[in-house]
Amino acid sequence: MYPQIILTFFIFLASVIAQADINYSYQMQYGKGKQITGAVSDDPDTANYNYFENLLDVNAYYGDNIYLYTQLEYSNYPIYGKKRSRLDSLVNTFYLEYSDDKINIQLGDLYELFGRGMCCYTLQNQTIDYNNSIKGLNTKYFLRENIEISALIGKGDYYYRSKPSNREADLQLNSSALLAAVDFSTDMWGNFQFLNSKQQLLIDPAQTGILGNNTEISLEMGKRVAYNQPLFFLELLSAEEGEIVDTVNISSQNFNWNFYLGPFDIYIDKAWINYEKIFGDDVFGSRFYSSVYTDFLGAGITYEHKNYYTPYLINTISNLPIVYRETNSILASRNSISVNFGNEIGHQIEINKTIFENINLMGNLSFAYRHKKEGMADLSVLDFLKMNETSGIYNYYPFRQTYLEVNGWALSDRLFYKLGVDHFSDFKFLSSGKNSNAFTVPSHWVWKFSNGSSLNSYIEIQSKTEKQLNQSDFSVSYEKNYISQYVSFGYNHLGKWTLTGFFDKEVVNDKVSKWPGLDFSFYLNSENLVSLFYGSQKGGMVCANGVCAEQPGFSDGIKIVYRSLF
Repeated sequence: MYPQIILTFFIFLASVIAQADINYSYQMQYGKGKQITGAVSDDPDTANYNYFENLLDVNAYYGDNIYLYTQLEYSNYPIYGKKRSRLDSLVNTFYLEYSDDKINIQLGDLYELFGRGMCCYTLQNQTIDYNNSIKGLNTKYFLRENIEISALIGKGDYYYRSKPSNREADLQLNSSALLAAVDFSTDMWGNFQFLNSKQQLLIDPAQTGILGNNTEISLEMGKRVAYNQPLFFLELLSAEEGEIVDTVNISSQNFNWNFYLGPFDIYIDKAWINYEKIFGDDVFGSRFYSSVYTDFLGAGITYEHKNYYTPYLINTISNLPIVYRETNSILASRNSISVNFGNEIGHQIEINKTIFENINLMGNLSFAYRHKKEGMADLSVLDFLKMNETSGIYNYYPFRQTYLEVNGWALSDRLFYKLGVDHFSDFKFLSSGKNSNAFTVPSHWVWKFSNGSSLNSYIEIQSKTEKQLNQSDFSVSYEKNYISQYVSFGYNHLGKWTLTGFFDKEVVNDKVSKWPGLDFSFYLNSENLVSLFYGSQKGGMVCANGVCAEQPGFSDGIKIVYRSLF
């Protein structure tokens, strides 16, 4: 039934927009090789790993007021995520938009941002198989030039992984949401926004891993199964097929304000949230985020602060500021930070300054930790800055990252360079048991030839230590020492083709693993690109906006990528 309905709809839609201005973009990715089934340094076993992923984006403009976007996906299998090969599963994203001077209406998959995402920020990230869109209706009415009223209503299905390494999501919950907002701006007082929202979550308490290990909500769901088994199973038996047992109601108010105070650009975002625990108790929580930017003696200084405390609430339609620097270094990015959006305090400061007109300096410091609970040591901010491995610090799950960088152009603007130093510390004693310390030196070099060709190189080295502690006395049960190297050299010929060689090496307690690779990319024309890769890739954790997923390693195989815009 559904395939026929979808096909009929697209035939009708095609007839309606026959006179529309339409452009398409297409991407195909094919891979055939071996997947690394365990931690490479511990267990080098592999299994067949093949994928064939196709994404077609359609953008259609009908006149000046109507816009249509849809993404079709045929994946058998995808690189990461759920197989899509049936007709009724091909539509990955779809929405229709109408706009004029007074009103904007969207229908379909809604991607919306209110403030900095404290209560609502929906987005799609294909790389980590993440999509928290709301399917429904969004209306914005421009009452005056400086006043906007909006309302959103819809439902969503949200998928999670009990293990980051799972290729497909194995956990699910459903949600409905109703949001209303007012935006107001003045030259004197800045920009204001107030959001009121109501949401309902439908949760199966059997899916105890829905938020990963050792978050308050997952522990509570686990306790329900462990300590209330007779009641729990009676509920399951009494539930009709497909019925989800627990309902969580959420009510929130969000106020954000952006304004200038002398030389300071200030942003404040506060959310008040009332919700129900799995056991039914009403809980009050809050989220706070602020940022300040100023220019002092030619240096740009940014400070960010977060204070999130909704420990029994599952994130669905919100994506909060992460308040740390997402690195573009290959090796440093493997120091994954999975933000606990339900319980975390964090700070970040970044300073940028240009000296001698062509040398840019940048320094960044970020750190975070959980709220203090009964029985935990009384620690200060200074303790988290020091990150000394003492028994009192572990229950806070702290991390700290410092980064220094110098970049610029030299030799008559022929040579671009970027040199960095990254130090990362992360204590996860009660969760994974891996307390990590990593020191990374990344560099990027580009040499431009006079004819427009260029040489491009990344050279990185990292030293890392992971410790497993005994819970009884905090002694070290085992320790791993890593030395990692990553090198790539590429030649770009007149922007027409690129040849790049990769070499990734890791030494763990004297055990050596290597991942060499070669990539050739060729532009058929300005709108079509073909890329061929042969070799191996390490894989590992990939994080976006605090959400992490473990991408499969790839061994002794071939990858083909084709991109087209037409």
